[in-house]
Amino acid sequence: MSGYGFSETDCKIILKQIERRAKFRQEFLKLKSDPCKHSQEAGYVFDPAIQRFLSMKSCQVEYFKPCFRTARFAILTIIVPMCTLGVLIWNDRTEREQKIRRGELRYKDRLFKLA
Repeated sequence: MSGYGFSETDCKIILKQIERRAKFRQEFLKLKSDPCKHSQEAGYVFDPAIQRFLSMKSCQVEYFKPCFRTARFAILTIIVPMCTLGVLIWNDRTEREQKIRRGELRYKDRLFKLA
C-alpha cells in the first residue's frame, strides 16, 4: 500500500475498513439466507385449508351440475337486479322526456343541457 502514497496509519485504517466490511457482509448474508426467518416475519406459510379451497375453485367448472337451485341463484343475483335497474332507468328517462316534450320542465332545470 505504501506504493500508492498512503502512510502506515492510513494503511491500517483502510485494512480495518476492509475487515469490517467483510464482517458486515458475512453477517448480512447469514441473516438474508436464514431458512427460519419466515417464522419471525410475515411471509409465505403453507396452509392446507387454503390450498384445498384454491384447488376446489380451480376445478369447480369440471364438477358443476346445473339444477334448479343454481338456476334460481343465477336469476336472483344476476338477471333480476340488472332487469330491475334497466326498467328503473328506462322509466325515469321516459318520464323526464315526456315532461320536456310537454313543457313542464324548464330548459335551465334540464340535466346535461350543454352536452
